[in-house]
Amino acid sequence: MVLMTLAIASSALAIAFAVIAWRFARAERRRSDARVSALSAAIDGTGSPAASPPAMFAQTRGSAVQGRPLLKFGVGFVGAVAVIVLIAMAGDRRESAAPAAVGTGSAEGSLELVSMRHARTADALTVTGLVRNSGAEAPRGITAVVFVFDRDGNYVASGRAALEFPTLAAGDESPFRVSVPDVKDVGRYRVSFRTDAGVVRHVDRRPALQVSAN
Repeated sequence: MVLMTLAIASSALAIAFAVIAWRFARAERRRSDARVSALSAAIDGTGSPAASPPAMFAQTRGSAVQGRPLLKFGVGFVGAVAVIVLIAMAGDRRESAAPAAVGTGSAEGSLELVSMRHARTADALTVTGLVRNSGAEAPRGITAVVFVFDRDGNYVASGRAALEFPTLAAGDESPFRVSVPDVKDVGRYRVSFRTDAGVVRHVDRRPALQVSAN
């Protein structure tokens, strides 16, 4: 908002300065034309050129040139103000785009983990659970990925499987089942959800007792 106010004030100042410079240049041109007319009348009256006309012509050309630096300065000033206006407009676009980015981040957390449990069969770990879409829509083709760590916190293995329902409308739920074979020392595991485009952020909605069982 401050940048826009500054840009408007600078534009008004630039326009006013350009008008003043244009009027000054026009006045100089009028004075130059008057000198030329007076010189022509003097030449017609004497019938022969005098020694002073060249100096008068030089003065006329000098006066005409004097208006040009002011006009050039005015044009340069207007160009600088135009750059300031463009910078202000770009800043406003970035500020208006910031809330949109926040809204996109909140939409990514629309997937909720409702429940999850595990079972051991020989050397295999099987993790089952239920997810719910609490947003307007969820990405298609979501895959559940389970990462297994040993008791020292070292990564052991991972497994993945697609959700039972590939498409989740608003409020829909889908179970998942992931098996990780050949894992003997299991200290803990962690689940995430992904698509071909990347990780799908989720919110853990499990009761506290089920979370501690993990």
